[in-house]
Amino acid sequence: MEKHADSTATASIREERQDDVDKAYEFAKQHAVGPLGDDDNKRILRKIDHNLLPLMIITYTLNFMDKNALSYSANFGLRADNHLVGNQYNWASGSIFYLAYMVSQPIVARLIVRFPIGRFVAIATMLWGAVLMTTAASRSFASLMTIRAILGCLESCINPAFIVISSQWWTREEQPLRISYWYLGNSIGQVCGGLLGYGIAHITNQTVPNWAWFFLIFGAITIFYGGFLFYYLPDSPLNARWLSEHDRALAVERVRANRTGVENHVWKWSQFKECMLDVQCWILVATFFLDDIPAGGVGSFGSIVINGFGYDALYSTLLLVPLGVIQAICVLFGGFMTRRFKNIRTWLIAGCQIPALIGAVLLYTLPRENQRALLGSYYVVQTHGIVGTLTMSLVSSNFAGYTKKATASSMMYVAYCVGQVVAPQLFIPSEDPVYKSAFLAAFICFALCILFSIALRLYLIWENRRRDNLALAEGELHNSGNEFLDLTDKQQKAVFRYVL
Repeated sequence: MEKHADSTATASIREERQDDVDKAYEFAKQHAVGPLGDDDNKRILRKIDHNLLPLMIITYTLNFMDKNALSYSANFGLRADNHLVGNQYNWASGSIFYLAYMVSQPIVARLIVRFPIGRFVAIATMLWGAVLMTTAASRSFASLMTIRAILGCLESCINPAFIVISSQWWTREEQPLRISYWYLGNSIGQVCGGLLGYGIAHITNQTVPNWAWFFLIFGAITIFYGGFLFYYLPDSPLNARWLSEHDRALAVERVRANRTGVENHVWKWSQFKECMLDVQCWILVATFFLDDIPAGGVGSFGSIVINGFGYDALYSTLLLVPLGVIQAICVLFGGFMTRRFKNIRTWLIAGCQIPALIGAVLLYTLPRENQRALLGSYYVVQTHGIVGTLTMSLVSSNFAGYTKKATASSMMYVAYCVGQVVAPQLFIPSEDPVYKSAFLAAFICFALCILFSIALRLYLIWENRRRDNLALAEGELHNSGNEFLDLTDKQQKAVFRYVL
């Protein structure tokens, strides 16, 4: 029944309106630059890395710092000035932000397909910076919840957009390391946020409370940067101002072999349905969800947990800095390992959970007077930060079709949001400062992540072998020229193989 699936899919696409085909299809036909030489390939890759990666890293850094500004300011009077009691901080810090983030994902998926992605990211960045600044005016639980909900909607645009951008510009082999680079924004944000927070905490002004300066300064920086992004971030290789017309054609040619498309502004319900029924997608969603329950606790309660180990409020903010350094080392390690060894991503996801699991067990069992051991265990838990980059790289590499990729990216971040919503609720106020339930949940999640990553590897191995057997049974099929026809991975069974 599947014998002529690829050729039939290609023919049906060609019969559709030309607008339904990926924009790179016509661009590649017009320029016909042919296969790249090694020198051209390296030259174009350098240009992309030097011009695009810094934009993505800075955007992701600001994204992390801005959403966690509430955590930095929590120990400096924000809770008292906003009259927060019981678990109201839990809701304001993480739960409402990520509920809004989650609800926005179906809309974000449609907007990514419908509008130029570079302009979309830039406008979202400027808007969330403006909303962040209004937090300084909040003096009640209701106003804080409203601001955090709007902020969650706006910040939710970045992650799915960046997965699509990564697949537009880099080959499947290059994507894990590049995603690791821009994901370093989390680590850089952790370090910069801790250092800036330490400095901002020393500002004394009788008119503006200490905690409000976090939002005013972070928000102003983001608005300014968003304006620059609007000018400089391209929508795809087809309109990058820092590439000549010939180099744009070479940039498109570089990613031809990905077979995952470059740019298409037509929403395709068939690809949406295929994504919703894809086993691989749901395993990745489950893995991402489980990983983000512990991550959400660090984001919302990082300084509070360290403060609970016995360190004062100011020093607790400074002690957040090593969290970012550890995460950066782990993320870079994962990126370089995927470049050095083929099909290692799922093994790395499983392996990084082991030290994190040990750290969570120690946090659950160590006596509270053992201050340094508790802090060290908390740092060890951060080794699981590699999971985010690797699962995102699997979505970028293994999902073809512009609508399907946008849908899968949004599903991942729905899972991310659910994890982030659940996480603060596990920090039960009556357990302060021990938070036994939170750390018990963390090591259960790490153990389940190991099982899901192994299950995903076995499934992908099975699917690749099935496709190999199918290709042998069918004989040689001619598949050149259809790389930019916006076909999904399941419509290209004869030629598309999943990375592990």
